[in-house]
Amino acid sequence: MVLGAALGFAANVGITAGLAGSQFPASLRCTTLPHVGFVPFDFNPTTITIKRTSKVGKTASPGGGKGDSGTVRPTTKKVDGGTITLAEIVFEGKTTKLRCDTLLGWMSPDSGFLGQVLSMVTGQNLKTEPPELTFQYGPPMVGFVYTVKLSGCTVKYTRFTGAGIPVRALVTMELTRVPTLLDSLPQNPTSGGQPGRRRHTVAEGESLQSIATANYGTPAAWRRIAEVNGIQDPMRVRPGTTVYLPNPQELQEA
Repeated sequence: MVLGAALGFAANVGITAGLAGSQFPASLRCTTLPHVGFVPFDFNPTTITIKRTSKVGKTASPGGGKGDSGTVRPTTKKVDGGTITLAEIVFEGKTTKLRCDTLLGWMSPDSGFLGQVLSMVTGQNLKTEPPELTFQYGPPMVGFVYTVKLSGCTVKYTRFTGAGIPVRALVTMELTRVPTLLDSLPQNPTSGGQPGRRRHTVAEGESLQSIATANYGTPAAWRRIAEVNGIQDPMRVRPGTTVYLPNPQELQEA
């Protein structure tokens, strides 16, 4: 069974390698036994919807002198992993049903007699422990690379062969992001309310572009630095100004 899954994984890698139009086509993959599988997308998503919620509390800052009780300001206490919605992804070809079945199987890995056997062998309650997947579209850092669990999947078959084999489907997926270590870090009120942010004091001769290059390896990240700091005119950032550097996750979601 494991060998068959591995062979299927290798075969699907070959399918992905043949996809045209993108060096990093969108896909979902699982490398956890016994759920190993790979689902390439024939066409990259036209829209990706990301939703996150945060728990906001209040933090009091100390007063500046006698009789000054300080101020109370909202502070982010906890940020969840969030959800990612991929709407009407198109699957085409003779592997359409195989890929759809793989997706549905990841949602209910304990279904049927085989699932019960796997639960006994692995010692896991597969009903409450769906496998972790990797969703990737585009290169790391500047594209989308998330660890997720498939929490919703709707398959609509729209084309069949004369023999009744589905060869086209529209698939909508709801992915729940698995919280990372970065998400679980305590929030620092002095870091702009987001975990993983760092403070930087602008030195003489520095610009947002040079700061972005030094910290992220690309000057293009200056726009995200400007956004998180509410900077309208990057040319007017003066030496001595403190700016917050966004964490890698914020760069991906920009």
